[in-house]
Amino acid sequence: MGYRPALAVLDILRGEGVDRVFGNPGTTELPFLAALADAHGAPEYVLGVHEGAVVAMADGYARGTGRPAFVSLHIAAGLANGLIGLLNARRSRTPLVVTAGQQDRRHLQQDPMLSGDLIGLATPAVKAAYDVQHAHDLPLALRRAFALSVRPPAGPVFLSVPMDMLGEPTEVEVPARTPLPPPAPAAGLERAALLLGAAARPAIVAGDGVGREDALPALVRTAEACGAVVHHQPMADCLNFPTTHPLHAGVLPPRHDAIRAALAAYDTVLIVGAHAFTPHHYSPGPALPPGLTVVQLDSDAHEIGRNFPATTGLVGALAPSLHRLAELLRDQVPAHTAKARTLRAGDRHTAERERAETAARAAYSPAPLAPWAAAHAVARGLPADAVVVEEAITVGLLLRRLVRLERPGSYTHTVGGGLGWGIGAAVGRALAEPGRPVVAVLGDGCTLFGLQGLWSAARQPAPVLFVVMNNGAYRTLQDTYEAMGNQGTCPGTELGPLDFTRAAGFFGVDAVRAQSADHLRELVAGAGALTRPLLVDVPLRE
Repeated sequence: MGYRPALAVLDILRGEGVDRVFGNPGTTELPFLAALADAHGAPEYVLGVHEGAVVAMADGYARGTGRPAFVSLHIAAGLANGLIGLLNARRSRTPLVVTAGQQDRRHLQQDPMLSGDLIGLATPAVKAAYDVQHAHDLPLALRRAFALSVRPPAGPVFLSVPMDMLGEPTEVEVPARTPLPPPAPAAGLERAALLLGAAARPAIVAGDGVGREDALPALVRTAEACGAVVHHQPMADCLNFPTTHPLHAGVLPPRHDAIRAALAAYDTVLIVGAHAFTPHHYSPGPALPPGLTVVQLDSDAHEIGRNFPATTGLVGALAPSLHRLAELLRDQVPAHTAKARTLRAGDRHTAERERAETAARAAYSPAPLAPWAAAHAVARGLPADAVVVEEAITVGLLLRRLVRLERPGSYTHTVGGGLGWGIGAAVGRALAEPGRPVVAVLGDGCTLFGLQGLWSAARQPAPVLFVVMNNGAYRTLQDTYEAMGNQGTCPGTELGPLDFTRAAGFFGVDAVRAQSADHLRELVAGAGALTRPLLVDVPLRE
């Protein structure tokens, strides 16, 4: 059956399960918008007033739904504005299909207004970029983009679509969607079970692949089968292991020397779905201590041995591989041995958590709050089944040590590092999982970068609680500046007094200022009752 090009796009979107288009439109998207307006059962258009917020909303929506989100950007300028979100999505491996309308081909050689090299702009920030020049190529390219966006490593795929091509009177054929076989476990799991089963001090590094592939329950089974303590990968994007579990040992620091020190206590480590440990600050030497036996499992074959040597490397879907590995380990490790390891680890980790709790509670006061107290108030106020969307660079590190989360998908971050992601991502997450409380914990600098996302939050409306940690500075830069041995104040890091309640009001979002740690905890506890967005301005002290 033939379709006009714009209608062919809509047919493919329906077939791929797309129910929302995230965009900020311009003239080059008008043929697509006209098709949206006229078609029965077309996806809803979710408007953002800046492309950074648009891509961030799509990122949050894709993570919440577990399927690729669709983004429509406007020509070179709109694509450029959205690049920060695409870079985040690529680093966080979020599946997106992104289009931008190119200028009319009939005068493209004349360098018309707003035209540009869309492929050149997009290529460094996406998995693949397609310059579609013929209407008959569009359906195949779009179908291919959806398939590629979810293939490991997942990520954004971009298509440049000329304005006049979408409006051509020709009819094109739409290729059928090809069903994929169910994901299969890795080969070589018996060898992995022997290595882990022979370990006296086993450990696991849970990478973000675990959260992305919904493999958390399978990893719990594997850890319990051999009594291995579990560290989250540095700067983890997801909840990859329950923070309430006695085997949970916290998040590894993002420096090779610190990772090496943390893993020196073990003789064997299983590294699951972790992208090269994602270091932040440089330190000399490798991430892994000498003599460590390494079992590496990933769904992306390119990760095996990429940044460190593995004793054995396994490629396969994480959840079925880990379930099978857990079964094999039960034959290798006596149940009483695994249980004894779990009890010892639980005692140690409980003591560490209690010390953190004591320090945080001792810092409670009226506003301005100590960072420890603010993080603790959020962690203890979270409603059951809440989703935390975190973009708070310094307070976020404290929050990770205090949250008690178990359900997969209940913690979301971006390792991409492009600021301004959090507001839009929280809106997208609320749209993806209506009825589930969403609490966005944001730094003040991050909030300023993504402030336009509040417009979309108010217009949806998305019942998100935005908690802005307001210290009036780029605190992480100041802390790093001092750690490097510098004296005095780091230039360019002072933001000064900021009233985020007034900024929220401008966009139509209700707002309140936290008066104390107890007040903040109460506000967070009420997140599940929200029917529209609420911003909480949290004054912080050093």
